[in-house]
Amino acid sequence: MIHVGIDLHTRNMVNVAINDNAEMVRQAKMPACPNSLDTFFGEFQEPVQAVVECTSSWYWLSDWFRDHQIPLKLAHAKMVKAISYAKVKTDKVDAKTLAELLRVGLIPEAYQIRADQRELRELTRGRLRMIQRRGKLQSSLWNLGIKYNVRIGEDMGWRYPSQLLEWLRPQLPASARLQSELMIEELVGLQGHIHVLEKAIEQMGDFTRQLELIAPIPGMGMVNSWTILAEIGDIQRFPTDKQFVSYCRLVPGSKDSGGTRRHKSGCKDGNKYLRMAFGQAAVSGYTHYGPVKKFYNKIKRRSGKNVARAVVAKEMAKIVWHVLARNEPYKGFKGQPTRVAQQGYWPQPINPSA
Repeated sequence: MIHVGIDLHTRNMVNVAINDNAEMVRQAKMPACPNSLDTFFGEFQEPVQAVVECTSSWYWLSDWFRDHQIPLKLAHAKMVKAISYAKVKTDKVDAKTLAELLRVGLIPEAYQIRADQRELRELTRGRLRMIQRRGKLQSSLWNLGIKYNVRIGEDMGWRYPSQLLEWLRPQLPASARLQSELMIEELVGLQGHIHVLEKAIEQMGDFTRQLELIAPIPGMGMVNSWTILAEIGDIQRFPTDKQFVSYCRLVPGSKDSGGTRRHKSGCKDGNKYLRMAFGQAAVSGYTHYGPVKKFYNKIKRRSGKNVARAVVAKEMAKIVWHVLARNEPYKGFKGQPTRVAQQGYWPQPINPSA
């Protein structure tokens, strides 16, 4: 068996091949393109397997290996770094280290999404990134108004941008007025793009049974459900709800030493898109659903709104794990049936047609 470690970059890659005796068979630096892989792997007569770290550019590599029926493992970059510390770190050293770990079966594997689910995940991630940019723009516009004691959201909300602009104009000086006009124009454009992505997501036809299971959960909604399912992939890779919630970045890390126990905040282990999706579901849940709002207010009085929102998101993630892992319908939030409250709410997404 030949074991190939691939250190992949945007423009080039370094491949190191070793045999079962850890002897180097071939080493090459080449352009990052399918023709280079054809040349490198075409010379081997023995069975071959390969490994590459989960960088952002592995999709095309995975497609090539699948088409040529060569096993490819996706290595968890952070875990590989923890296993194989090296004083001298070069592309050749990294590729050789990957090959050696592959040979002895010590590759910490990252989840490799199926090719047929990849398009949906890219759409849902693109939507979440646009929502993030929209939130930053709204914060910038709010901060611009507060300099002149103009508070957006009290007398005038975000729902109708044309009315918001007319309300802002007489209250701001010329320089701030121009900036506000440009920001609102950009907000309207972003919201239009978000709607286009949402329509494309709703046309995807996979995960039908799973969608039926999680759509009734408070705050989910159709598009948010698609997002969560696309990021999860196979729920069976999480043996317990605790592991799933940790993967969603909804619990703090711990730093216990010498009898002292501390929370470790700011940990980036896990899936940031699931955290964003469950965060949105939490806001919608405690806004619309009585039992969720009651639970949120209880935590809020004790620990503040940020912690309360995270706790609600964590509870929703646990519900999602239970209904998917056990293939059971949703039964209620904390033992209570939930029903949508018929009332106005804030925040509301902006209406690009207004």
